[in-house]
Amino acid sequence: MEEFDAPQEHGVKQMRETIDRKDDAIKKLEAELASYKDKEIFTIEESIKYFNLEGIGKSPSKLDMSRILSMNEHYIKNMNENDLFDQLIEYCNKFKKEIKTDKEDKIRKSLSFLKNKAKTLEDIFINGQYIITDEVIFNKDDIKLIDEKAKKVITDFKAQFEKIDQPSREILEPVINGLIKSNNTNFKGVGQPLRIVLTGSKFGPGIYDIILSLGKKEVQKRLDAKIA
Repeated sequence: MEEFDAPQEHGVKQMRETIDRKDDAIKKLEAELASYKDKEIFTIEESIKYFNLEGIGKSPSKLDMSRILSMNEHYIKNMNENDLFDQLIEYCNKFKKEIKTDKEDKIRKSLSFLKNKAKTLEDIFINGQYIITDEVIFNKDDIKLIDEKAKKVITDFKAQFEKIDQPSREILEPVINGLIKSNNTNFKGVGQPLRIVLTGSKFGPGIYDIILSLGKKEVQKRLDAKIA
């Protein structure tokens, strides 16, 4: 049997290596194709890579708004916050009301939590209403929760807050914990009255985020205002 000479052997080796690389690439692609079947959100590059006419069903297409909103929530959550802020400002200018210049910086710095669970720019606008508006508009049902015990919590917090020069979470946490203990209540028993007096609603961002986003001067102003 005739043996390969050295150049022939080298060529066969290269061919085998090429086949092995192709096999590895095919296995990798097959693994990717298997993993993407349960995936709902694709980049443009992924959409081009995995698109296949054979995967198109014959049944009529349907506009699923819940799916669209879920995807929008994903993009809002992962979007660059400077770009998100620009889109929010444009949205408000076109469809809502213009956000005052002195409020813009507070909104920009608060996007990290205002965008939580937001599916649309409208959601972010609503979440940030307590910052955007100059006066607190109280929810009629929530204001009923401000009983004598809740008023004492607010008064106690106000006395402690006045002593704080520069509010921070690290400084506020011991104050809140102290109020919980002194008023014989829980976190909700302190956080809810403060959230209502500062935003007008029992729903909204975390109490620390609310206080820090408003700033000391605005918090004091709202604590001093008559609850109506």
